[in-house]
Amino acid sequence: MSRPPRLALSALTGVLLVAGCGSGGPGAADDTSDDAAAPSPSGGHGYVEGAAELTEPQLQLAYLDGAGSVHALDLLTEEQAELGSVGEVSSVATDGRFLFAASEAAGELTVVDTGTWTVDHGDHVHYYRAPAQVVGRLDWSGEVRVASSETLTALFSPDTGTGVVLDRAALGQGEVEEVASVGGEPHDGALVPLGNWLVATTADSVVGLDAEGEPLPGGGAECADPRGGHPTRVGVVVSCADGAVLATGGGDTIAFERIPYPEPVAEGERAAGLDNRAGRPSVAAPAGQRGVWVLDSRARSWQLVPTDTPWVHAVAADDADDRVVGVDAAGRVVVLTPEGGAVAATEPLLPVDRLAEVDLQVDADRAYVNVPGGDRLIEVDYADGARVARTFATEVEPAHLAETGL
Repeated sequence: MSRPPRLALSALTGVLLVAGCGSGGPGAADDTSDDAAAPSPSGGHGYVEGAAELTEPQLQLAYLDGAGSVHALDLLTEEQAELGSVGEVSSVATDGRFLFAASEAAGELTVVDTGTWTVDHGDHVHYYRAPAQVVGRLDWSGEVRVASSETLTALFSPDTGTGVVLDRAALGQGEVEEVASVGGEPHDGALVPLGNWLVATTADSVVGLDAEGEPLPGGGAECADPRGGHPTRVGVVVSCADGAVLATGGGDTIAFERIPYPEPVAEGERAAGLDNRAGRPSVAAPAGQRGVWVLDSRARSWQLVPTDTPWVHAVAADDADDRVVGVDAAGRVVVLTPEGGAVAATEPLLPVDRLAEVDLQVDADRAYVNVPGGDRLIEVDYADGARVARTFATEVEPAHLAETGL
């Protein structure tokens, strides 16, 4: 079943993005639909200056080729817009609103505001749309990993082990304002905001930092050979050689808890690359040839779910049925539950020799993958037997894919 139609992508997005860096806030959205809520004179609860507040999520797929040509696909109207070019791209990350495109050749990182985002207040949610724009650029080396809270956006390079912390509100106003930098040595770690604080890794530990990058009282926790970290509804989870460390906010510092694996785990079966749909309490990761790891940060427990085919990507997708969505070594989009194991799978959709280049994006209803070397994006309804719902032709080869408006 297709999603119901709604507003088209703003025609201004391409103009603003090609025009270059914006020094002010996003302009008013080019949208006069009844769905747009006109701001009250005082702004109103949840109002964001310069943006149109709408009644439903403004979901879109942003995709780029290796040369950095940026395109956006509106998931409800299926309209596409070319947003311009950010130059040669080697790594792309998103936090659900902004794209962070790193260029190894240029030694810089470009920040793009895609103009669609969600503000979740827990008991209610606001959805916004504004024109897209290039926010600015930073000197950068290596892969980029990103995570944001309402106040901070943290960028981390495992190639250098260093990180940069940006003011999230300033980003929303079209400005790149660096509030901290975190030094280190190369390691497969993370730098993740926890409210107004930061959870950072070293080569052998997890530590808490304030927004300026200074250590918080209370120290940290040992974490041999970290393999990335990821936020959950409960806190921040970091993968370690013997399990995970969960960091949670408490009082004037950060508390750390160890969550060991239920049994010794071989190097090739560790949970590296933990991932989830934003705001979920659980995270998931492939477990080598054995199956999939699911870590419930509420219960502080691991579960190994066996699979017939090894997985190369895994995302914890929902709370109600605890579904995990992934891509397996056969090039299929697959779905399982911790209790029932494998639930459904598509036919092979993806080139098995290029699965490391696949970007799997998961929202509350659908999953999306790019086809490396191809000219299409694929939408899968993971709650309906892994049904291929739609296929979108792309204007350029989709080397990188990110879903925004989340």
